[in-house]
Amino acid sequence: MAEKTGFSRRDLKSPDEFISTFGRAVAWCKENRTKFVAGAIGVVAVLALVLGTRAYLQWEENKSARDLWPVLDRAQQLLQAPYAADPSQLAAVEQFLQVHVSTYPNTRATVYAQYYLGNIAFFRGKYDLAITHFRAGIATGKEAGIMRYILREGVATSLEAKGDFPAAAAAYRDSAAVAEVNMKTQARMGEARVLGLAGKKAEAMALYRLILKETPETPLRDLVEIRLAQSE
Repeated sequence: MAEKTGFSRRDLKSPDEFISTFGRAVAWCKENRTKFVAGAIGVVAVLALVLGTRAYLQWEENKSARDLWPVLDRAQQLLQAPYAADPSQLAAVEQFLQVHVSTYPNTRATVYAQYYLGNIAFFRGKYDLAITHFRAGIATGKEAGIMRYILREGVATSLEAKGDFPAAAAAYRDSAAVAEVNMKTQARMGEARVLGLAGKKAEAMALYRLILKETPETPLRDLVEIRLAQSE
């Protein structure tokens, strides 16, 4: 016996709802051909703009990286022993990085360029300029991974070198907030150190104790205990 579907003959003979709707849409398009064509062109133009912009930005990212990486290798070698580096070579690297930042201001590679510019400025004792470069790298919003930490650490160490200990303490806290466990310990030690230099020994001691409590197995435990003993 055939299964009853619950539909009447009239229901089965009535036009399919989708076909009817599609037919009405086709009819509307025919009657309003000019509006339809204009709307379609607008949609295609927007899609083309979005896809074209995305392709250009990716091309710019790739070109920025290709131009920069060989120079970063050289910059890293020079900054491993900056006092022994040839000043003319360091100046040439610095000039290239400055041009790169101007040419590709919003690329991921520029984050690295700003970091090395900050390091060169720090080596020369230009701490305000170093801070400017480190913060510019952060301001791109494209720092990722370890760069999030070391750019903020650069700001903190530059402020510490300037002797602005309260601002340095805040900067070390900022770097700790984005750091992984081992680096967070280093950032907290930096904060405790500058708190001590600012005369806030009680706060410094509390932070050293917090480090030992939260990361008792840290490789820096001996150093933390020495600093804590010196603060008492």
